[in-house]
Amino acid sequence: MMKNAILLFLIFGLFACNSDENIGFDVPVEFRKDLSFRPVPGGAVMNYYLPRNPEVAGIRVRYNDVRGMEMVLSGTYLSDSLLLLGFNEKRENVPALVTFFNDRGEESSPMEFTFDTEDSAPVSFFDNLKVNSFWGGFSMMYSSPEVVSGLVHVFYLGTNPLTQRPDTILVMTSPIVEGGDTLNFVLKQTSENNTVVVRTEDYRGYRVKQQIFEGLPALYMDTLKYGDFDFKFTGKIIEREEYALGEKYLFDGDRKGEVFYRNKNTNAKYKYATFAAGPGAFGERFIIDLRKEKVPAAVRLYAYLNYYTVWPTTSGSAPALLKELWNGAYRTRLPCKVALYGTNENPETVNLSSCVRLFRLDYNPNSWESSWAKFTDDMNYGFVDGGKIISTIEDIAATDPVCLDMRCNYTGDSYRYLIFVIEDTFNYPRWGVLREENPLEYVTFNELEVSVKAE
Repeated sequence: MMKNAILLFLIFGLFACNSDENIGFDVPVEFRKDLSFRPVPGGAVMNYYLPRNPEVAGIRVRYNDVRGMEMVLSGTYLSDSLLLLGFNEKRENVPALVTFFNDRGEESSPMEFTFDTEDSAPVSFFDNLKVNSFWGGFSMMYSSPEVVSGLVHVFYLGTNPLTQRPDTILVMTSPIVEGGDTLNFVLKQTSENNTVVVRTEDYRGYRVKQQIFEGLPALYMDTLKYGDFDFKFTGKIIEREEYALGEKYLFDGDRKGEVFYRNKNTNAKYKYATFAAGPGAFGERFIIDLRKEKVPAAVRLYAYLNYYTVWPTTSGSAPALLKELWNGAYRTRLPCKVALYGTNENPETVNLSSCVRLFRLDYNPNSWESSWAKFTDDMNYGFVDGGKIISTIEDIAATDPVCLDMRCNYTGDSYRYLIFVIEDTFNYPRWGVLREENPLEYVTFNELEVSVKAE
């Protein structure tokens, strides 16, 4: 019995020795020369080159990430690099083992390398992070590197609605954006001073870093009366009193289009009591002269509520001007791309690139369902996400205005002139197909308001 046991031990031992000798294969020297490592945010790029060789199917690298977890990456002839991720703060001389493998899954003897890394996006996010006071909340500006990964969570200190006790309230979770971003937050709970918590996590859900900003003072604004500022448009304003179209309707206090609603219900359906400009209004300058330098807070553009209006079309019997102006779709005259600037130079001639951009709306013309204008007047598509048709004066009073609220980035700087430029309007799903419906570049809005920092 003892002899049999010894014999089995020798057999398995011999098999094990033979297996160890068969593991691995020789790799030509030229394969090893073209390996290099380049640090990038959160890791490194390993560059390699695989000449055509029937004995080599690919390359494999092993290393431990910041949490000690073994990472194994494989590359083939289809590429020439591997991205080695899994790090946060900058590291130097991270060990790595590199092998080549063949079609049978066998690997060559490992080669030892080291590589360096740079701070990951969830770490470097805080290098250029700025959190400032904002109108009714706070703003956040940051820049990010070329390789972006991870999430950012933004909280403010408020009151938990369930426990009525102080708690951090989440206002945003978002991927870190390549190049950076500027975000403005208007808070539901207001206080004299705000405390903001910014936290990042990596692409695997691990918390990376956190920073707290305390004592951000709340900013308050005053809305100016029309007599306290001047308005000018460098393009063509439609002044046609027979249709109640003109500049004066921008400042009559009718934010919801109630006058139009009353007119259309008294057989004066072509009396719009609103402002319209064009053709060729895109790119022209809407100029607001504050008469002296002030800190800008907001410019608001209001549109009609949904009165279920049949708008004049090119094939209808309405007056020619109205058919061209509306073309059957009110929303296609409302801005989806607009920029607001501040300057103390001549607003008609100053180069906009030298002005300070205070606000930017860059909305997809096809995505009106989630835009500021989704609840505006639309006979065919007016039932999105809680929208309703206005059928009584009481409905008007009970419905929030449709408003593009252009709140200005706050720096504390003062400007005499504000300039906003409309670059595009919404498209319309006529016959179920989204398409351009404003080739002549008309624009409209029902009311304009200007607010500055309260003194």
